[in-house]
Amino acid sequence: MQTNVVVPAPGTGAEIEAVIGEARRRQRRRYAATGLAALAVLAGTLGAFVGLHGPSQPRRPGQRRPEAAASHSARSRVPGPIPASTDTTVLMWPVGYPLFTPSGGPPAYLDNLTTGRFVRHQIPGIEGGDFQPYAVPVGRWLVYVGNGTAVIRASLEGRPRVLGKTPFFARSATPGQIWLEYFRGGVLGRGPVSVRSVPVAGGRLGPKIMLPAGASLIEGTDGGLLLEVRQGLNYGLALWKPGAALRWLPHSRFSDYGLAADARLVAYGTGCKIDVTALHAKNDPNMGYNLCRLLRILNVVTGRLVSLKMPPGTAGWVPDGFYRGEPIAPGNGTIAAETKLRPTSQGSERLYVIGLSGPRPRRTPVPSAALVDASVAWSAEGSWLLYQGPGGHMWAYQPSTAEVRSARTPCCSYTVLATFKSPPSS
Repeated sequence: MQTNVVVPAPGTGAEIEAVIGEARRRQRRRYAATGLAALAVLAGTLGAFVGLHGPSQPRRPGQRRPEAAASHSARSRVPGPIPASTDTTVLMWPVGYPLFTPSGGPPAYLDNLTTGRFVRHQIPGIEGGDFQPYAVPVGRWLVYVGNGTAVIRASLEGRPRVLGKTPFFARSATPGQIWLEYFRGGVLGRGPVSVRSVPVAGGRLGPKIMLPAGASLIEGTDGGLLLEVRQGLNYGLALWKPGAALRWLPHSRFSDYGLAADARLVAYGTGCKIDVTALHAKNDPNMGYNLCRLLRILNVVTGRLVSLKMPPGTAGWVPDGFYRGEPIAPGNGTIAAETKLRPTSQGSERLYVIGLSGPRPRRTPVPSAALVDASVAWSAEGSWLLYQGPGGHMWAYQPSTAEVRSARTPCCSYTVLATFKSPPSS
């Protein structure tokens, strides 16, 4: 168990021009390696706060040819279908090239792994922008950016409701609720920032809570609000409860290389650097992957800190940000994390699942993961990891049995990859 050091909240840092310049630098540093096209926005206004949580450009599914890895080769027999007992529906968005019109944005795929039903469906009124997160599952609901923050049933049927006028939100540790985030007078916490909780199924807004200076909200946890806090030209990760001082996550006061977070766990990288990996990146030192020597996984309730060195033969862990897919399994017993292989110029990677339930973490490579610009997610009951396998299709891996299954579902290079219990409410 490790106890966090309590320190006072930092000041606001540089002027707004420097803040915006630093935000752009961080965007290049974190996401340039994915080679994504810029978001094509034909309608909807990007306010002064766009870019607050870093970029989240929708991805074009299957835009690169994936490479096979580890135990199953692309030429080997394709595993059997993902079992219906996963009781899971997968939502993937956007489908096709990002295109927004006055009536909404690109459609989504809904893949019901229980019934085998695969449909293309519109998310009503979803708006174009540079938001993180763009959409998150909350029970049998989807919360997304639409006329502010909107919510609709996971089936995407019926009319959405607007939860708040702000397009910025974060997941809550309280089941069935979401945090709305309001900015005033600048970006990246330069001006006053407040948050309010709201039930997604309907109900009153909670009281306004002012965040510490220079902070913005990442996630609600059982240990307090997880914040990204400006530290001069850097950003740190801290937990905070109203009326208390910030509690910096171990080794993260000047580093915010996030991987994943939920109500109990926060995973992030330390000892990180930028590795220039592409020919076109030679003229821009900010182009490349973030590679971290250590992956830290903190239990915010018990204080247990797990630190894993990068596996032998790899160039480092890859922290893709707190908003890529759903790497933490329900129940908090397992987490998925990506590494890059040497030489990094080839763009090869390896996916691991890390078991956290025992006294020592267990690290296992996932068969045939082809992660080129792809996200991962867990089945609704948490026993199967869904990921991109050979041919750009969805595969599933069950760590408890080492069993591998597959589907014809196009996977997984999407901005939003979310799972719900099947069948979703209608």
